[in-house]
Amino acid sequence: MPQFVTPELLRSNWKEAVKVINQYNDPGKFTTLIAFEWTSIPGGRNMHRNVFFRDDEGPMAPYSSFDSIYPEDLWTYQEIQRNIGHDSIAISHNGNVSDGWMYSPYKFLGEKIDTRYATRRMLNEPLTEMIQTKGSSEVHPMMSPNDEFADFEIFPNLINVGDPSQVKYGYVRQALTDGLMWQRKLGVNPHKFGIVAGADSHSGYSNNEEFDFYGSHGALEDTPKKRLSPEPDAAGDIPARLGSAGATAIWAEENTRASLFDAMKRKETYGTSGTLIRLRFFGGWGYSSDLVEDKNFVRKAYAGGVPMGGDLPAKPKRAKAPTFAIWALKDPESGNLDRIQIIKGYLGGRFDNQEEKIYEVALSDGRAVDPETGKVPPVGNTVDVKTATYTNDIGDSQLSAVWTDPDFDPTEPAVYYVRVLEIPTPRWSTYDSVRSGLPIPDGVPATLQERAWSSPIWYSPEASTTASK
Repeated sequence: MPQFVTPELLRSNWKEAVKVINQYNDPGKFTTLIAFEWTSIPGGRNMHRNVFFRDDEGPMAPYSSFDSIYPEDLWTYQEIQRNIGHDSIAISHNGNVSDGWMYSPYKFLGEKIDTRYATRRMLNEPLTEMIQTKGSSEVHPMMSPNDEFADFEIFPNLINVGDPSQVKYGYVRQALTDGLMWQRKLGVNPHKFGIVAGADSHSGYSNNEEFDFYGSHGALEDTPKKRLSPEPDAAGDIPARLGSAGATAIWAEENTRASLFDAMKRKETYGTSGTLIRLRFFGGWGYSSDLVEDKNFVRKAYAGGVPMGGDLPAKPKRAKAPTFAIWALKDPESGNLDRIQIIKGYLGGRFDNQEEKIYEVALSDGRAVDPETGKVPPVGNTVDVKTATYTNDIGDSQLSAVWTDPDFDPTEPAVYYVRVLEIPTPRWSTYDSVRSGLPIPDGVPATLQERAWSSPIWYSPEASTTASK
């Protein structure tokens, strides 16, 4: 409606929004960031980005998909704002319903991505979203059939239409590994993303806990009957297939705009499916095997390597393989921890090939990997579906490890990220069903294993080659 998108109305409403954002900014206690969402959605294909600003003033007006549906034009807006003092970053989200466009080898207009495209993407959007209410974008079972935890909160359809979204180029794990190939082709990795998670709640309420989730689309899901309905709502979604909100964690020096923004920019972040797991992930070349037990673990880990979101320094001549230090602590209001995994992406000796491997690096309850099958016995399941309850009689409250890559090839680029899994707990739809006395909807799981994903750490043989010259 043209009368609602005039420059005058846009600027006056934006000015009021910024005023409210600044009013409630309380550094050290509750930090607000000036931000907006750019909602390009051609044909139901999600190309959305969330744009955050570092300063207290922000731009004169946000950039809308009415201005352009193309990400490159949004980046131009960001670059202009940066040149006049408003530093910003964008976060791409919901790649799972982008119809394969979020991490495509092609620009939206059809040309293959090039060095300029890759450089601008990383300058303007260093982070990507792993999960939100419209599903997980980590990995799809079709792409990773050997990953027993790949089938997690999969949301298959494009937004507002019933058509399925293309799987290829819509998921983060493939994008991270593809990025290694692009680095060698272009000299720049356009998919060198840090990891976050979010809500995308249209009610303005980020209710991330499964037991406290009451829908994310306002009046479309404001009763149990609507939320648990097997029929599509007015937006074309089946509400019971939507997940609860995810959560982002940021390792920053202090709770202020500048510190939080800078930590996001350097990718020292991780995302969760809503649980408030604490997670640390460092990579280096000489970590001691007992580092995570040291009372000065974090200080020594920074001194001897890089945190999540970083690049491993050049390999020392005597080093055989990188070593990673991982520590995870359970959410006090959620399930115990099942395991810590490291997912590695690499090229497998070929220029345009993508490979992945999942390593079990810390297991609860004294379990071990079967040397013949490579499998781990399930942690178990204490959930009583009829009452939507569970017990923490299984799993551990804390897990940690110092792990060295047993398959390291110094000539191969690689990307590593951590996935932490909880024991099974009730899904939000199970809690809602028990509270309301309505049946659990068909086609959605009664339980789930909440999880956290770190930002990656990258290894580049080129860094070692350059350092040796």
